Amino acid sequence: MRCTLPLSALALAIAISVHAAEPFQASDIRIDGLKRVSSGSVFDALTIQPGDRVTDADISMATRALFETGFFDQVEVRADGDVLVIEVTERPAVSRIDIEGNQAIKTDDLLDSLRRAGIVEGDVLKRATLDQLEQAIQRQYTSRGRYDATVSSEIIEQDRNRVGLKISIYEGSVATISRISIVGNEAFDDDTLLDEMSLTEPGVFTWFSGSDNYETEKLSADVEAIRSYYLNRGYVNVEVSEPQVELSENLEVVFITITVNEGQEFRVGAVNVGGDQPIDLSAAVEEMTLQTDEIFSRRLVNEAVNTMSKKLGDAGYARAQVRAVPEINDETQTVDVTLVVTPGPLVYVRRVEFRGNTDTSDVVLRREIPQLEASVSSAAAIEKGRINLQRLGFFSLVRASTRPVPDQPDQVDVVYEVKEQASGSLSASVGFSQGEGVLLGAAVSQKNFLGSGNALSFSLLSSSSTKEARFSFTDPYYTIDGVSRGVDLYFAQTDFDDTGTADYSTDETGLGLTFGYPVSNESRISTSFAVQNTNLDAKASGSRASYIDTFFTSEGLSSSATAADFVEYKVGAAYSFDTLNKAFLPTDGTRHRLSFDLSIPGSDLEYYTASYLGETYIPVLEQEDVSLKFKTRLGYGDGVGDSQGLPFLKNFFAGGIRTVRGYTYNSLGPTDSNGEQIGGNVLITGTAALQFPMPGFKETDQARLSLFGDAGQVYADNAELGDLRYSAGLALAWMTPIGPLSFTYASALNSKSTDETEGFQFSIGSTF
Repeated sequence: MRCTLPLSALALAIAISVHAAEPFQASDIRIDGLKRVSSGSVFDALTIQPGDRVTDADISMATRALFETGFFDQVEVRADGDVLVIEVTERPAVSRIDIEGNQAIKTDDLLDSLRRAGIVEGDVLKRATLDQLEQAIQRQYTSRGRYDATVSSEIIEQDRNRVGLKISIYEGSVATISRISIVGNEAFDDDTLLDEMSLTEPGVFTWFSGSDNYETEKLSADVEAIRSYYLNRGYVNVEVSEPQVELSENLEVVFITITVNEGQEFRVGAVNVGGDQPIDLSAAVEEMTLQTDEIFSRRLVNEAVNTMSKKLGDAGYARAQVRAVPEINDETQTVDVTLVVTPGPLVYVRRVEFRGNTDTSDVVLRREIPQLEASVSSAAAIEKGRINLQRLGFFSLVRASTRPVPDQPDQVDVVYEVKEQASGSLSASVGFSQGEGVLLGAAVSQKNFLGSGNALSFSLLSSSSTKEARFSFTDPYYTIDGVSRGVDLYFAQTDFDDTGTADYSTDETGLGLTFGYPVSNESRISTSFAVQNTNLDAKASGSRASYIDTFFTSEGLSSSATAADFVEYKVGAAYSFDTLNKAFLPTDGTRHRLSFDLSIPGSDLEYYTASYLGETYIPVLEQEDVSLKFKTRLGYGDGVGDSQGLPFLKNFFAGGIRTVRGYTYNSLGPTDSNGEQIGGNVLITGTAALQFPMPGFKETDQARLSLFGDAGQVYADNAELGDLRYSAGLALAWMTPIGPLSFTYASALNSKSTDETEGFQFSIGSTF
C-alpha cells in the first residue's frame, strides 16, 4: 500500500519504554532490531559501557541519546537479568529520490545539497533534516533572485521499511533589477562604476544577456569589483557598504542601493625591498610599474610581487615568498611599500617527469624541455617547456607543476601533464566550381608518426583540370642539436585550359631536400635544394594568348612550338620566428617566415622568388579569451640573367579561403588577351580579425569565431594599392572529433564586373 504524508506530519509516535528496576551492574549490552544502522553507531551514542552500574536515570539518558541520533522511530531499554537490552525500530531508509520542476539549478547540484544534509539513497531518513533541506533549497533560489520559488517534499511509504522521497520545486520567475543607485561617489561618476558591475539595469540587450536578473552572489562580486576599482586608483581607505536590496510587493522587481565612502586619493611613496636578497633584485625593481609618485594601485602592488617572485624563481629560489607590506601615511597621502623577501633554499630539479603521453615517446617531450635534471630550477625554463609542448600540436592540454621531494627541502620534481589529441588527419574534400567542375581530394598526414615526433603526409587531388600527388617526411630532430631534415616528392598534372583561365597544361615532377637549423628557441634558418622537371603543353600558335608565344621566344624556342621540357635546379633559404602560444587557434604571440628561392645555373628556367608570411595575435580581453589577429602575405618574383621576367608558370595567384575570402579560388589578378587569369609576379594579401570563443562551447581552444576583413591582389610588375580587393565576413574554425572544420561567409566589398565572387566557403576533414 502506498500513502503520502505531508511534511508537517512527519513526526511519528516514539515509544520509549523504560523498565524501572533497582540499580544493577550490566555485564553486557545487547542490541536488537538493527538492520541498516551499524552497532558501532549505537555504542558511540551510549554513555553506558559493559561493567557500569546502571540506574533508571542512566537508562533514560541512553534512551534520549539514541533517539537524538535520528536513526530510530522506537527505542526500548530494559534489563534482562544483568544484561542491558536495547531494542530499536529503525526509521525507514530512502530507496529513491526524485526531484521535479527544477531548471535553473541542476539536479546534480540539488542532490549534492541533499548529500551534505545527510539524505542519500540507501541511508536512513532523518525527518528533521528534511525541513532544513527545504529551507536550504529555498535559500539557493532566493540567492538567484527567485523570491517566489516554493519547495515541498513528500515521503512515500514503501514496503520493507523503505520510503521514496519526492521533492517538488516551483522555481518562479527571476526578479528583475529596476534601478541600481550608487551614493557617495564623487571621484567617479555612476556610469563609470556601473560599467564595473556584471549586474545592470534593463537595456536593449538585457533580454538576451540576462544581466538585469538579480543574483545575490553576482551582487557581492560587483561590490568587490567597485572596491577594487577604487583601490587600483589610489583610494586606499575606500569603504563600500553592504548593498541595500529592496523588493517590490509582487516579488518581481528589486531596487539596489550601494553606498561608497571614497576617502582621499593616495600616491606611492617609497618602494623598498627588505628581507634576505640572495640575488641582485635591482633589475626587478626597475621593471616594476610600481614607482614613487605614481597613483597607488593594489593591482600594481600585486604585479610587483609577481615580478619579484618570478626573478627569484628564475634564479632557482622556487620556494621564495615575497610579501608586500604597505604603510599608509594619512598626512602626506602616500603609501610606502616594502617588498619583504624570504628566499628559502636554492632549489634543484631532481627529475623531469611526463604523464598522459600514452602515444608519444618520452624522448619527444624531453627534447622540448630546457629545464635540465640535476640543475638549478628555473621558473622561466619550466614555463618555456610547457609552451614548447603546447606548440607541438600533439596535445590538447599541457600543465606544468613542481612537486617537493620528501625530506629534501632543496629539491623538486617537475611534472608535465599532457592530454593526447589526434595529431594525424585523414581528410576528404568534395567541391565544385564553374571553372574546375567537381573536385575530389584525399590526404593522410601524421605530425607525430608512431609517437616519434616525425611528420609524414601523403595527399591526392583530382579534378577535371588537376591531378596531384605529394609525399613528405620531416624529422624535426635529425641531429641531437635540433637540426631538422625534410624530404618532399611530388607530381602534378594541371590543364589550365579546362579551368577556363589559361591556354596550356603542365606536368611537374620534383624532389626536394630541406635542412633546418635552430638559431634560438623561437627562430630557425632552413636551406633547401630541389630538382624539378616541367613539361609544358600549349595550344597551337594563333589560338593561344600572346604571352605564351613571347615566353617560347625568350627561351630560345620557336614561337610556334606547342611543347617543351624544362629542368630546374633550385636552392632556397628561409628564416622563421615563432612565439605563438599554441599550434591550433593561437591567441597570443607572433610568427614570421621570410623565404628566398633561386634557380641556379644549369636550369632551363632562371628566376627567383621571395615571400613573406607574418601573423600576430594580441589578447584584448584575456579573461573572455578574445584576441586580435593580423596576417600578411607578400610575394615577389623576377627573372635572372637573360630571362625576361618571372616565367608565367611561377606566377602568384590570390582569391579563395586561404587568401581573400569572398572571391573564388585564384580569380584575382592580371588577365591575358582572352580575359583569363594568369597570375602575376607581385602578391599582396592581408587579414585583420577579431577572434572570440564559440558561444556554448566549454572547450574554447576547440572552436573559435572571428569577424574578419581581407584585402589582397596580384599584380604584374607594379603594385597599385588602389586595385586591392576587399572583403569582410564571419568565420568559424572548429576542431571536431571528425577533424578540423572551417566555414566562412564573406561579402566582396569592392568587386568589379570581371571578378568572380563566392560568399560561402568551407573545408572539412576527419582525424584519427
